[in-house]
Amino acid sequence: MKLLIFALLITAASGWGQGFYERAPNNYSGSTEENAATDLNRRFESGEAKLESQGESGRLAAVLAALKVPASSQTLVVSKTSFHRDLISPQNPRAVYFGPDAYVGWVRGAAVLEVAVGDPKLGLVFYTLSQDPKTPPRFRRDDSCLSCHGTSRTGNEPGLVLRSIFQDEKGRPISSAGEVDVETSTPLEQRWGGWLVTGKFAGRHRGNGVATKVGEGWEVPAFPAADLKAFSKDFDASVYLRPSSDIGAFLLFEQQTTLHNLLIRAALQTRCLLESDREINELLGQTGPREQSSRIIEHLAAEICAALLLKGEPDLARAKITAEPAFAAEFAAQWPVGTSGHRLGTTEMKTRLFELPMSPMIHAPAFAVLPDALKQSVLKHLRAALSGSDWPEGVTPFSAKTKAKLHQHLQETVKGY
Repeated sequence: MKLLIFALLITAASGWGQGFYERAPNNYSGSTEENAATDLNRRFESGEAKLESQGESGRLAAVLAALKVPASSQTLVVSKTSFHRDLISPQNPRAVYFGPDAYVGWVRGAAVLEVAVGDPKLGLVFYTLSQDPKTPPRFRRDDSCLSCHGTSRTGNEPGLVLRSIFQDEKGRPISSAGEVDVETSTPLEQRWGGWLVTGKFAGRHRGNGVATKVGEGWEVPAFPAADLKAFSKDFDASVYLRPSSDIGAFLLFEQQTTLHNLLIRAALQTRCLLESDREINELLGQTGPREQSSRIIEHLAAEICAALLLKGEPDLARAKITAEPAFAAEFAAQWPVGTSGHRLGTTEMKTRLFELPMSPMIHAPAFAVLPDALKQSVLKHLRAALSGSDWPEGVTPFSAKTKAKLHQHLQETVKGY
């Protein structure tokens, strides 16, 4: 029995840092998903739901509405860095849209839409959906997406990839120039390479242009763009659902994907740890998390707490950002409001992302489905930070007044806080 217990411990420890999504009890490839996409598939099959096709964008607008993804979240990427890389170019940008638990990609001329949907058990599941109006609408699961969306870029679990690259004139990444995986803490000047960015920004970034070699490094010439008309020499902006690729949408997208990837990774890893504990406890006639697992869960909870409090968020004071108010309003409306009228997700953009400096992803489905031991530990860390002085490392402290507002808001809107 001692040898068996030792083997179980070694198996759990040896996998740390590797993908847990295929391990029991997650069993990603062998599990049937149950999420917003599968619910829509049932409604398609029964005739309860349909998808209308409109112009060049086909079923895009209908899919966004069905998944409750705001069209105003539109951002455009011109680099050849995705499933439809052969179609994407500065003359044919790919549009990406996001909601609290779903992501949609559209490329003009592509036969399918690309869709990723949050799943309570599997974390994130990837689909395609035919653009042919004669084909019955169905979300078709495509696990081949994990070749990019299940690697070290996403914590080795199913996740989202946001890259900032240096591109050539055809949108191809210049491999020798390097690249950055963008998250909440990425410096603004390193972001958006290979993307189009509209709105006001006082400073340099890597978007909106072709990279050139300058000395030992690479630069992208500044090219401010109020809206997509600035790129009229390259493509017709009228084929897109919105005339923008808003800088505000980028900033909110980046903080969301940072949290979403972390929540998925932590949930999948914790379930594996607890399953391993269950097997060991069964042999020993014991119950509850093992000491080693408890330490790891505490570590993951502290990491989530710091991310929710926007660890490493850049100071926006010098950036002087002006973003699209339409998207800011739609984004904020997705999250619950407290008795004081405050919402997480209401943007500030003068010095920081949000008026209340915390990610609204605490209200997202990905947080709600965390294993209870992990969720309770996250809430414990948050209470310690907001009602005391136990401040997470790397998080910029804020005033007692702001802490009190956040503390009250979470008491009112987060079950178990």
